[in-house]
Amino acid sequence: MIKTLFFFLFITNIALAQKYTGDSWATVTSKGSGTLGVVYYPQPGLIYEEGGKIKGVCTEILNDFVAYVQTKHGKKITVQYLGAEKVYSDFLKVCQTTPDILGVTNVTITEERKKLMKFTPPFLSNKETLITHKNAPTIENIKSLGTDLKGYTAVALTGSVHVKYIDQLKRDYLPSLTITNGPSGGEILKQISADPKLFTILDFTEYVDATRKGLPVKWQNVPIGDLQELAFVMSKQTDWDKIWAEFLTPEYRKSEKYRKVIAANLGAAYLSMLK
Repeated sequence: MIKTLFFFLFITNIALAQKYTGDSWATVTSKGSGTLGVVYYPQPGLIYEEGGKIKGVCTEILNDFVAYVQTKHGKKITVQYLGAEKVYSDFLKVCQTTPDILGVTNVTITEERKKLMKFTPPFLSNKETLITHKNAPTIENIKSLGTDLKGYTAVALTGSVHVKYIDQLKRDYLPSLTITNGPSGGEILKQISADPKLFTILDFTEYVDATRKGLPVKWQNVPIGDLQELAFVMSKQTDWDKIWAEFLTPEYRKSEKYRKVIAANLGAAYLSMLK
């Protein structure tokens, strides 16, 4: 049975890898042109489909990347959006097992993930955000969580770094906390909107979108971990990382154009957080 299980997992990984394809950077440099295949996990303000078009901060950065490569290296890149993986853990698995594609969404850079995947330089900083129903008590001090959220259940995004932060809250303040899992930030926020006794930790981008949609949720302004750096991801077999390191520099992120893209897609609140 164990051999059968490993065989099934192996075949599953092969199937995931064959679902998407793209050109390598070596192919682009040798031929003078090629396709950058992009797989994405939909994320409000960052990358999403609207009116048949892919929009958001990440698409603007990809457009700038294409222009940079054309100007600096004389190579023509066509960005091809291959598809959306709407379950976060599936998205990470695809990126890990598929050569020569770029995984685009808000993936936090961690030492553990570096062992499994390659990262571009960070394209955005992120604040871990404790989100409750709007009717939950306002938490003034994180040390009062044991009282303020007594009897609550936490919902963690499967495969995300948020899981460890919720585990930490359980260890430090809520030893009897029940933790469940959700496949996406959007689904988790729907659950919290319907059940005032749930809470979660998500990226600040998720909270920004929730407020835009008028969801009955509240940002609890208490410190949760350090500021995180978000990046695009690639398999260990890719060679796109070097050209991305050349393009996505701290100077690019300080540019006026970049800041306008952040403000337009994520709002002034997010822009002020980056100062």
